[in-house]
Amino acid sequence: MIVALLAIVAAISAPPPVALSHAWIVVTTGAPERAALEKAGFQIAPTVNRHDGQGTASVTVELENGFLELMYPDPTVPVSSALKAGAEKFRVKSAWRTNGSCPIGIVFDRTAATPQTFPFPTWKISAEWMDKGTFIEMLTPREMPKAVSLSISSHAVRQTESFSHPNGARRLTALRVVAPSAEALPPAASYIASKGLMKFDVGSEWLLDVTLDDGAQRVTKDLRPDLPMLIHY
Repeated sequence: MIVALLAIVAAISAPPPVALSHAWIVVTTGAPERAALEKAGFQIAPTVNRHDGQGTASVTVELENGFLELMYPDPTVPVSSALKAGAEKFRVKSAWRTNGSCPIGIVFDRTAATPQTFPFPTWKISAEWMDKGTFIEMLTPREMPKAVSLSISSHAVRQTESFSHPNGARRLTALRVVAPSAEALPPAASYIASKGLMKFDVGSEWLLDVTLDDGAQRVTKDLRPDLPMLIHY
C-alpha cells in the first residue's frame, strides 16, 4: 500500500513531458479577424511576425505565460522550395469556413522531462524564420492534414512582453479543443490529455476553448463566427 501511494505521489509531482506555450488560429490575409479579439478587450501586439520561407505572417495577444496567435497566408512573405507544401497547407487552413480543415494549432515547449521519443511517430520542420539549428517537432502526422496541429516549439521557453489588456486578462491557464469527429484528433491528443496538459472533445464544429486566469472574472466571450473561439476570463 505504501509503495503504491509513493508511486502515485511521484507521478503527480513529476514534471510534465511538455509545457503549454501558445495556441494559433489560421485566418484570412491581414488578420481582419483581430477585431473580434479587440472587441473582447484584448490589445493586439504592434509587431507583425513574418515567417520567412513559410509564406505566413501573424499577430498576437501577449500574455504573461504565453500568447494567442492569428496566423495567415501573406503573399509578401517568401516561400522556400522546401516548404511549398507547408505554405499550401496554411492557405487551405485559412479557408476552414468552407473546406472543413482545422484552423487550430497548439504549441508546447520542451521541459526537463521531455522524452527523446514519444509513443507515436513525430516529424521535424525547419524554416528560415527559426533560430539556426532549431526545428519544430510535429506531433500530428503528415497523413492527417485536416486534423488539429500539435507541435513542440523550435525555441526554448519564449519570454513574452505581457500587455495590459483592457479586460484585465493576464495568464493562460487552460485550453480545450473541440473537433467535429474523433477521427480529426491525432494519436498525440490522447497522450497530451492523459498528462493533464489540456482537453480534447468531440462536438459539432472546430472550437478553441481558452481559459485565462482560471476564469476569475466569470466572463465568457464567444468570438464566433469571426473566430472559432470561446474565451473565459
